[in-house]
Amino acid sequence: MKKIFIALCLCMAMAQSAFAQTVIVDGVGIDRDSAMRDAARTAVEQIAGMYINSNTVVKNTSVELDEILSHAQGYVQNIQVISESNVNGEYRIRANVDVNTDPNSAFMKRMDAVMRLNDPRIGVVILTDDSDIDHDFYALPGHDTILETALNERLLTVGFKHVVDVNLLSQLQDSAVLNAIYRGDSRLPYGGSNADRPIDYLVIGRSHAEGYDIKIPNNQGGYITTPMASARTQLDLKIISFGTSTIIGTYSVEGQGVENSPNLARRKSRQAAAVKAAEKLEQQFLKAAASAFSGIQLTVRANNFSLVEQLVKELKELRGVQDVYVRGTNAGKTTIDIASAQQPFTILQMLQRNTSLSIFVESTSGSEINIALR
Repeated sequence: MKKIFIALCLCMAMAQSAFAQTVIVDGVGIDRDSAMRDAARTAVEQIAGMYINSNTVVKNTSVELDEILSHAQGYVQNIQVISESNVNGEYRIRANVDVNTDPNSAFMKRMDAVMRLNDPRIGVVILTDDSDIDHDFYALPGHDTILETALNERLLTVGFKHVVDVNLLSQLQDSAVLNAIYRGDSRLPYGGSNADRPIDYLVIGRSHAEGYDIKIPNNQGGYITTPMASARTQLDLKIISFGTSTIIGTYSVEGQGVENSPNLARRKSRQAAAVKAAEKLEQQFLKAAASAFSGIQLTVRANNFSLVEQLVKELKELRGVQDVYVRGTNAGKTTIDIASAQQPFTILQMLQRNTSLSIFVESTSGSEINIALR
């Protein structure tokens, strides 16, 4: 029995370490605890930096790391102190730190979502015609700022760094245009090129909140109005891709609230709806990220097939590459299918940084790469 218990413990330890990367780091602080926290932060910075820097889409590494490091302690599985000292009030440690890199962890899923979608620009607009919300001069729907703020905060928490304030975009300041977009009877206000688009995704919805006085029976066949009020908020929401003008997601949520006035009850019900809407919004973008992989066809000319085999191995190790499949070889040309969220040019850039092969690029397009190996 004791041997079985030891074997189980070893299996659990191996399972835990299977999705962890270990680094040796130094930590400094005013005491041992603060030095340990500093070591954890440094370790997470190293591991996260490797993931971020392998993706050329990310333009501002320091901004990405700030979000990651603010939750550093949650990503550390184990810290084993190698040495420690306390000199002149400065505590120093050197430690082996295991950082959780389980692909199913919340952190890795969120990081993958950001990179797979190429960190898109996302705008959130929630329209409402409720009486407690200010409307514009033409009595068109105003903005439900409670719901907008909650959804923006959730997107930032997920890791998206380009959450855009739609109120500052001239193309989307017109309430009539926004209302028409929501109804689906207006063209999106941007030019034909990618550079002309103010955002990549528009999260647009309409909310409606109703508040009621709470009444109770008076035991005389009538009702007594209590000091309390109840409210219900209904939110219908769409996620629109500005690149294709298609809806990539749509859903509805409800929120309930009870307070001592109808207005306060409506506010509380909006907050309740916001929590549900934010959770569903995250799920929609993670779902979109999971299907964001596109097919790239790579044609390779090589006199020695061992060079192709080495290339395939290195492609599979690139960040953002989901799968690599060799379709066949004919007359010295090998056709390879790559499933990846990256653009062909980005794949080439990452490959050239990490390979010892001599790669000569013959041509590239939106979905094809033609190269020769020496």
